[in-house]
Amino acid sequence: MRKLTLVLLLLATLIPRPAAAWNDAGHMTIAAVAYQHLAPEVRARVDALLRQHPDFAKLSEGLGADDPDFGIKVFMKAATWPDIIRGDARFFDDLKTGVTPTPLLPGFPDMMVHKNWHYRDEGISFDGTPTKAPDAVNALTQIVAMRNALGDPWVQAGFQAYALSWLEHLVGDIHQPLHAISRFSALHPGGDHGGNDFKLDDPSDPKLSLHWFWDTSLAADPNPQRAIALARSVAGDYTLDDRESGSGTDVQGRVLAWLNESGDLARYVVYTVGEETTQPPFLRVPDAYRTLANQIARHRAAIAGYRLAALIDGRLGAH
Repeated sequence: MRKLTLVLLLLATLIPRPAAAWNDAGHMTIAAVAYQHLAPEVRARVDALLRQHPDFAKLSEGLGADDPDFGIKVFMKAATWPDIIRGDARFFDDLKTGVTPTPLLPGFPDMMVHKNWHYRDEGISFDGTPTKAPDAVNALTQIVAMRNALGDPWVQAGFQAYALSWLEHLVGDIHQPLHAISRFSALHPGGDHGGNDFKLDDPSDPKLSLHWFWDTSLAADPNPQRAIALARSVAGDYTLDDRESGSGTDVQGRVLAWLNESGDLARYVVYTVGEETTQPPFLRVPDAYRTLANQIARHRAAIAGYRLAALIDGRLGAH
């Protein structure tokens, strides 16, 4: 079993320091780790709470009521829900100008997709290009808000379920290094938007970016049973020191520390992939980098799941 601090030290020695979101499979794996580590009584509360989600029909779509894994599969689907709504006509992109809001449907607090909730991009620069501060509304502010909604007797159950799906998703997001960093450079004076503008060469995916490479670095198959098996595998490889678990009262401080971990990985590992170009041929990812990215993704998925479980336990457990 390997501890967080040991792994980070090892990673720092494997890759030279520069002059450093997951797809559905990633989010489902993190959620499965968390669900498997919830206290039994909290797991029962979570199962009941998600039945109050305004989109429960979508969360449980295709599942039989007698499925022995019904609870964990709904929980896993809930973790992907904030990405699902990006392509759902019932919702609208609140960051686009001139967009007409879609009608508010029963049970929803709003119909916005909230793209700016998924990250907190700290600006970095290796060439002296000026950076900018993260947006005021970001993954940090929303994790704290969604976590605080859980278990609050003044908050309706439907909104608590909505908050739970966002909490699952956002805790996963911030453990992907490129949800915590935007690199400002002569090539990208406005920032590379978490590596989304850093194009890579891959014959099978002409639109591949550094960000998407890291989003998919854990797994590609969103099959629930495979995600559950992968969750057991990564949890078997990595443990988490109690001091890192997510218990305690300074939620904002802990979440910021998790973001800083991701930021350090971005600075000292992610951006060591090679020299970026803005015109073809783009950089092709080295095999050794690809292997290391998968190792890092497995570690980040495990601790994200542990930390998510601790946040939920802390709000829905016995007090």
